[in-house]
Amino acid sequence: MKIAIVGGGLAGTACAYIFRQHGMTPVIYEARDELGPGASGNEVGLYNPRFTAETGPEQEFYAGAFFEALKVFEVLEGIAWNPCGALHLVNDEKKAKRFPQTAQSWGWGPERMRMVHAREASEIAGVRIDYDALYLPQSGTVSPRALCGRYAEGVEVHLNHPVSDLADISADAIVLAGGMGLSKFPEAAHLPLRAVRGQVTSIQASAESARLRCTLGYGGYIAPAIEGVHCLGSTFQRWLDHSEIIGQDDLDNILRLYEYVPALQGEYAVSGQRAAVRTTSPDHFPIVGALDEARKIYISTAHGSHGILSSLRAAQYLAALLSGRGEAAFSEGLKERLSPGRFR
Repeated sequence: MKIAIVGGGLAGTACAYIFRQHGMTPVIYEARDELGPGASGNEVGLYNPRFTAETGPEQEFYAGAFFEALKVFEVLEGIAWNPCGALHLVNDEKKAKRFPQTAQSWGWGPERMRMVHAREASEIAGVRIDYDALYLPQSGTVSPRALCGRYAEGVEVHLNHPVSDLADISADAIVLAGGMGLSKFPEAAHLPLRAVRGQVTSIQASAESARLRCTLGYGGYIAPAIEGVHCLGSTFQRWLDHSEIIGQDDLDNILRLYEYVPALQGEYAVSGQRAAVRTTSPDHFPIVGALDEARKIYISTAHGSHGILSSLRAAQYLAALLSGRGEAAFSEGLKERLSPGRFR
């Protein structure tokens, strides 16, 4: 079965990787001159589930995505995988309520998810932390750009190949996998896709910050230094839809670090930055499933800031739909929650 995939970011390349495992023949069409040209092209990305206080379709999706991703990361080389752990700081009242509920209701066990007091958080992090935190020992970082490349190994890829009309594609099925650009297709034009701009900042490590051993999330985030450089981010601008660099964003990322991790205050040299537009939906959940079953047109989009995990689980779901095998791994409630039909 030949599957045409429109889009060469995480959503598209993850589909290619999973489809091959199901005996299908994926072909990627990417409009730009490289894989991962947009939000999927960062050198460092944090992978964490989207936390919910209760169990349900969202918890099912992101929990499944987390553990499926760990299986994949273990076998892929050259993706800069660092399962260093993640501390999500309890730095507002909403998190003070939601994080303990998450740890209890998700039922992962303390070896995979637990609340820690500030003292233990400091011991885990290697630097002083002034907040209690939700700790995920198996979270960490990976290179989204490298991941796209590894996912697409052995796959027929057409770069600089924009698709304007799906009727021009010859395949047994088509998967629209990408972001805001999918709105140009009549089949997806009704979907309420929303753009969110984000800029990440690279800073040179200081003597103190070099001690950081895990990722920290506090509304922004910082990752442990790689070759003396921290990835710091990210801005979240719903009102912008461009990828031009904004100098103030680098300062905002640094000031946010100072506010919530005062132990890391200091003079940092900015060594780089990257901006991209992520795509989300009004209910902040991916849109995955059949757009037109008769014509075999499917979609994977709106992965937002959790695309490293959600794109892989979305690909597994689409593979189940296309092959007719494995749908039982997804509840009916989750299928409805993911469905593009929820916006009709």
